[in-house]
Amino acid sequence: MQKSVLVEIARSLSKKEQRELNKWLRSPSHNQREDVVNLFDYLLSALSKNDEALKKQKVWPAVYPGEPYDDARMRQVMYFLGKAVEEYLAFEDYKNNQFQYQLALSRQYRQRKLEKAYRQAKRLSTDALENQPLRNADYLLQKFFLETEDYEYQLGLSQSTPVNLQEVANALEKWFTAEKLRTSLEMLAHRTVFQKAQYTDGLLPETLHYVERGELIEDPAISVYYYIYMAVTNPDKEEYFEQFENLIHSEQALKFDRDEVRNLYLAAWNYCVPKISAGRQDFARRAFELYRQGVDTGILLENEKLSRYTFINIVGIALRVREYEWVESFVNNYQQYLEEKYRKSIVHFNLSRIYFEKGDYDQAQRMLLNFEYDEMHLNIIAKTMLLKIYYEQTELDAFESLLESMRIYLQRKEALDTARKSAYKNMISLMKKLLNHNPYSKAQTERLREIFSNTQPLMERDWLLRQLD
Repeated sequence: MQKSVLVEIARSLSKKEQRELNKWLRSPSHNQREDVVNLFDYLLSALSKNDEALKKQKVWPAVYPGEPYDDARMRQVMYFLGKAVEEYLAFEDYKNNQFQYQLALSRQYRQRKLEKAYRQAKRLSTDALENQPLRNADYLLQKFFLETEDYEYQLGLSQSTPVNLQEVANALEKWFTAEKLRTSLEMLAHRTVFQKAQYTDGLLPETLHYVERGELIEDPAISVYYYIYMAVTNPDKEEYFEQFENLIHSEQALKFDRDEVRNLYLAAWNYCVPKISAGRQDFARRAFELYRQGVDTGILLENEKLSRYTFINIVGIALRVREYEWVESFVNNYQQYLEEKYRKSIVHFNLSRIYFEKGDYDQAQRMLLNFEYDEMHLNIIAKTMLLKIYYEQTELDAFESLLESMRIYLQRKEALDTARKSAYKNMISLMKKLLNHNPYSKAQTERLREIFSNTQPLMERDWLLRQLD
């Protein structure tokens, strides 16, 4: 029983949900079995104990005191309690959605031919839909349901009068367009991390063409996904990204739920990364502003937690645009949102990056050498930082040794995506050239400057160029 779906659901219930469910199970309208109540009461008391207390033989006496154990009967009461809990959860979700609630009433009143009651429920469902702040694809789908319900009502009055079929068609097209663009963007994102994934475009070309030739671009649920999709698939046409930026920095972002906005930000940051790698400092600033807005609005927090990868990315981009005061404040104020098991290492790792950028190499090196990182990307960033410290402190033997060690490390790491691996390999190759550079040869310096400027992709381009100065 301890591994059953019932126990899994019970562990997820909040204190408030436990109290409400307790009332639900004691109502004859929802449950008439005393054994179901007994089982629920026992579960609540046993959840904080070890798994031994959740074995069926241990639970049985609390449910059927004084009776011999019957496994079939025990499974039956677990089934009934599970169904009662599911009905409660479904009802709560439905009840809390005012639009769905009023739409269901509209449907009931239409089917019962209660015209006055229908009109009232229809007005309340329309108000509930329009008064809520979101204007995403879910809003468009609900709009379609509302128009469809009204069409059924009008058709029932008379088949010879005008009906709202055009409104039904318009609502359907808007929802499909928004959802198609959103799904297509997610396909692109998934392919970058799982390159074996195979997806077909389906109606995507026609959808894009339909958006471009119509007025759908004015709809927020369509415009944000259209512009970011076009930006990602046409990276050289930066006007698409600019349009997207204008939307995401405006009040339009408030028209989407937190998960959607977080995904939109992620798509924007992924667009900026290759631009930054190519030396575009303006995109580093733009990425930083997106991150700062994400921090200020709390969009980056998920279940009151901040991903360690996002934490690292924020520190990295803030250091790149030299927002030292801001990034120190960020590390101090937001470390509490990191998962506890990663917090110490992630904080020290990022403090070492701050120390390095501020020129305190001894403190940065001390922190890096005292911590081991299992994460591949953290390891690479840490090794890269040590390389720069060794070079700037003219510890050239250590620099050369670490270069070779890192070359072998990258060669073995097949899981690292191809573009990033190439950028680091190019960095190692050019650091070797830097090691043999004669700073008194102007011709050699200019030749290296040209190579550093034009090599694509390349990590640490700015640092490499600074060493020539």
